[in-house]
Amino acid sequence: MSTIQVPSSWRSLVENPSTLQLFLDYYASSQPPPSKLALECLVRLASVRRSLFSSDVERSKFLNRLVNGCRDILRSQSGLAEHHENYHEFCRLLGRLKTNYQLSELVSVDNYNEWIQLVAQLTINSLNSWQWAKDSVYYLLGLWSRLVSSMPYLKGDSPSLLEANVPKITQAYITSRLESVRSVLQQNDGLDEMLDAEEQLSESLESLPYLVRFQYDKSSQFVLGLMEPLIQHYKQATTLTALDEPAKQQLSILEGQLAWMVSIVGSVIRGRLSSSSSSAESQESIDGELSGRILGLL
Repeated sequence: MSTIQVPSSWRSLVENPSTLQLFLDYYASSQPPPSKLALECLVRLASVRRSLFSSDVERSKFLNRLVNGCRDILRSQSGLAEHHENYHEFCRLLGRLKTNYQLSELVSVDNYNEWIQLVAQLTINSLNSWQWAKDSVYYLLGLWSRLVSSMPYLKGDSPSLLEANVPKITQAYITSRLESVRSVLQQNDGLDEMLDAEEQLSESLESLPYLVRFQYDKSSQFVLGLMEPLIQHYKQATTLTALDEPAKQQLSILEGQLAWMVSIVGSVIRGRLSSSSSSAESQESIDGELSGRILGLL
């Protein structure tokens, strides 16, 4: 969804605090499908064109109310855990905040610190609950990648807190993907293997290079720390001449986990030219080290 070109005659209605509060209150007091529709309306309000507002002050006030409304929902978790429709639409709403507003505007709102910490926790929980929230993670990862991309342009003294939260999200993404392999292979409940869903895989990996390269030294060491034992165990398993059933299952798990690591490293290396934080030549050695581990599997 791009910016919505609403009529100028709507200016006073959109700027009126009671309009936004109406949808927030309606969401809090209802269940799907009405509550989902309230969130859809909030997504559209978050997408209105900048020029609609009578001044930057009014636009900042609107953003402040919207962010704090989202913070209240994150605090209470009202309607999220028990209703997937609400959860998904709320993730879309969070994603729209960075699409239509600058990081410098977000860090200036009241209670930004609490809001960003709550969004980080929601993202980590969503990644760990990949079976339930896999369709919603796309919007959350997109939010974080756009936040990271804006860091070079952030001015002023207001902290973004991205340095503390992005590495945790990166690690949660990678570890949850590895753990998903074991879950899929050990359960016979018809779960889709995420590596076989090419479109969904491509979407989830699209944002990853921005997150990994944000603090590349730290993230690359984490990746290598996971890869080394996987490679070692895989090489040991492939040298065995006879495998019993548990050993075959363990080998399948290792193959799936290494397939994920290949996909993850490939996306990071491929994203080098497009990632705004990857221009430093010093990162080339890290690219080479990661690539060397992958090529060693051939």
